Amino acid sequence: MNEKKYTLLTRQIKITNRLFLAFAVLFITLFSAWLFLLLQDPSGSQRGILFIDNEDFFMDWFNTVYYAVGRIPYSWGVAEDRNYLPIIYMILYPFSKLYPYDISEGMSGSGRYDARYEQLPMVGAVVFIIGSYLFLFYVLYRSCRRQEGFRLILLGILFISGVSLNSIERMNIQVLTSAFLFSYVYLCDREKLPGGIKTFLGLLCLAFSAVFKLFPAIFGILLLYKKRWKEAVVAVVLGMAIAILPFLWVDAPFLESVRAYISGTSQHSSYMTIADFGFSTPMIRGLLGGVGVDLMQIVAVVMLILSVAGSCFVRSGWKRIALLSLPLILTSGQSGYYCLMFMFLPIVLFFNEEHNRLDVFYVFIFVLILSPLQRTAYINGIAVSAKGVINISLILLNILLISDAVICLIKSIRRREPSGTTGAA
Repeated sequence: MNEKKYTLLTRQIKITNRLFLAFAVLFITLFSAWLFLLLQDPSGSQRGILFIDNEDFFMDWFNTVYYAVGRIPYSWGVAEDRNYLPIIYMILYPFSKLYPYDISEGMSGSGRYDARYEQLPMVGAVVFIIGSYLFLFYVLYRSCRRQEGFRLILLGILFISGVSLNSIERMNIQVLTSAFLFSYVYLCDREKLPGGIKTFLGLLCLAFSAVFKLFPAIFGILLLYKKRWKEAVVAVVLGMAIAILPFLWVDAPFLESVRAYISGTSQHSSYMTIADFGFSTPMIRGLLGGVGVDLMQIVAVVMLILSVAGSCFVRSGWKRIALLSLPLILTSGQSGYYCLMFMFLPIVLFFNEEHNRLDVFYVFIFVLILSPLQRTAYINGIAVSAKGVINISLILLNILLISDAVICLIKSIRRREPSGTTGAA
């Protein structure tokens, strides 16, 4: 390495360290403000990061465990609530045995809520969420290539972020989904796949994450970029097996269960218009002058296509993963607060790379995504909540990364253009 390149690299490392310092200081400041305000008024607006209903804690966990009772998740209750494939209920079925649920009460019964006040069901829930978080943060720790202290501070910030606080309070399967997805990226997103058992485990992790939440299947395109056709086929086969075979576990006719799952998923699709984040949320449509839902859903699909296509051309690894992660939040129809966890890996990978001063813009966006502080801004007389601020930030990030991909594509085309003819006729 010549002296000029060494000097440039040294300067970039210093800038990256300063960006991380700014990231840590800004986040800790906002977190401290949130914690102070929460302690001042525990039932006030700052509780919104957890959930505004004081009696509805750990809802996602206990609801899903309740649906697994009797191995008949698609045969009773509110159909649109059963939008998980049976592998989820199969995994959580043993936890349903820790409490004497009575599904004859239906969805109006209080049994599923009473379980959270009993010791054994709560122990099971805590063990599951701790195991999920240990898995998730082990993968993030291995994905971070910085020194030990740097890693621990970064992972500590992710753990006390608003995203994690919300995920713990909801106990959503999102934590395990993210852990599997990030494991796949860690094991398989390399110039050369490691081969053997590591590659197979990576493909298996992709299959599980895709079956859990469906949209993470987008990440399979990383295999296609590298022309790893065999691995892509293996991932599809594993995903289909994990999706279909557990229907045989359900204590109901196979086709009847499949039809019930499809029906519940289609009814659940309306969630896209009332989700926390996306292009068609009421807040975004209000800021654009009351644009219709249908038009904004078309925009969401276009942005999804551009994000996936753009990930082919960006040179930065963190940008490629971010371009594939953003559609999982903005266009999947499953964009609850906890889905922001899909951005954990891009943030970790961001600090793996060297940067210039202009990248401070990304640092501000990351801080907004992670901050638990509940705040309201006003734009053109429209109240924009903390989630609204995050939503706008994510959309700006998506547009910026797509623009970067377009620039990289143009530069690539220019490099391929012939510089002129040489030689004599």
